[in-house]
Amino acid sequence: TILFVLSACAATPTPAPTPVPNTPVPAAKPTTAAIAPTTAPTTALAAAPTTAPTAPPPPAGTVKIGAMYSLTGSGAAIGTGQMEGAKMAIDEINKNGGINIGGVKMKIEGVFRDDESNPQVAVARFNEIVKDQKATALVAGSLGNISVAINEEVKKTKTLFIATNGVPEDFFKKDVKAPTSLCIVAASEWAGRGAAAYMVDQMKAKRIANFMPDYSIGQGTMKGFEAVMKDRKGVEFQTIWHPVSSPDLTSYLIKALEYKPDVVFVGSWGADAVNALKQALDMGAGKKAPLFHFWLMNAFATGIPANAMEGVKGQMFWYHDMRGFSDADVVKASEEFVKKWMDGRKEPPDPYAMSTYYGVMEIARAMELSKSTEPDKMYAALMANPEWKGAKGPATWRKDGAVVYKYSTWVVAGKGAAERKSDRYDAKFDFAKIVDVYSGDAFVPPLSALGY
Repeated sequence: TILFVLSACAATPTPAPTPVPNTPVPAAKPTTAAIAPTTAPTTALAAAPTTAPTAPPPPAGTVKIGAMYSLTGSGAAIGTGQMEGAKMAIDEINKNGGINIGGVKMKIEGVFRDDESNPQVAVARFNEIVKDQKATALVAGSLGNISVAINEEVKKTKTLFIATNGVPEDFFKKDVKAPTSLCIVAASEWAGRGAAAYMVDQMKAKRIANFMPDYSIGQGTMKGFEAVMKDRKGVEFQTIWHPVSSPDLTSYLIKALEYKPDVVFVGSWGADAVNALKQALDMGAGKKAPLFHFWLMNAFATGIPANAMEGVKGQMFWYHDMRGFSDADVVKASEEFVKKWMDGRKEPPDPYAMSTYYGVMEIARAMELSKSTEPDKMYAALMANPEWKGAKGPATWRKDGAVVYKYSTWVVAGKGAAERKSDRYDAKFDFAKIVDVYSGDAFVPPLSALGY
């Protein structure tokens, strides 16, 4: 029996996966990568003051770029790493002489703000960054609802905005997305699609218990999951919705196991994911059905005991240890990024810290290509020159502001204590190994479905 934890995606045909060396190629061929989930729950906090002293113009030879993440509140486990990624990119650019804008070298001045995991605070801080600090470009978003709120503000105050977290699929729709908004990660619906296809096609599941958080991230995941299930006849599933931020999920896990599933698909996020997997272990759930997690992140995978992670499978947007993956160029690019990150740091980068680094780098590229700091011109420059490379390998911007990666997501298997090593960093970060990969854009909706 398999226990799978999932988030929903839309149905698509399934292309063959790229096998990992020494890993048997699964009998059925999965499709392309699912993409990152959207929001974690937020705590209602008082909005930040909407006014701030007007900033003096930046010194000659400097350009301002904003970076706003959840450094406090429910999104802080993700946001602190993202902010570190933004600062790393800015420091690297400045050490190399700055940005060349029309033949003039400009240093970057970072405008860093905490959104406190609260959309109202995020809107106030956004306006401070753009109106008072005069930044014309911004990386932001630890939680999906904050990226959605910023996108609405970008419609009013034009800014080049790159969301560096997962967003709802609607973010990319022509009548929703601001003209100068982009997202360098993806949508929770895409993660749901990829997970559904893998559980059915690779794990051969005929009965799936979906263990989902009852808010937007779970709802988006299930939307994608159910779309894929329309093309997978003969598969039964039941969805058990659990409350967000509940310390005891045992009764909900019991309901999932009573369904007698082949896989338990877990869509819990953040602290809920840690609680769900720990409690499943205590109940012996893994012996009754395998677990599959829709979107693993360092921030909470490291909080799960090694014996709870052993045998758990899941999707990852990127993993900091690509050694052994079949594409040598991607391994090299990933290792080079991790090496830079580890210079002066003790912990490897989270997937969203990595995406934030490249978000800043893409803003810098847009400024150089357009020879401008005007949002419209920067956005147009990226659309005219959409191809770039990062730690995930080759990537291409789409007309809808999404990125299509050569490898959209990896499937990993959790390691037990005996398999983990501490030669490069604490053994708790050696929590998984790559067993499969989704390539291309098979789980990304066509532009026509988004109004283009």
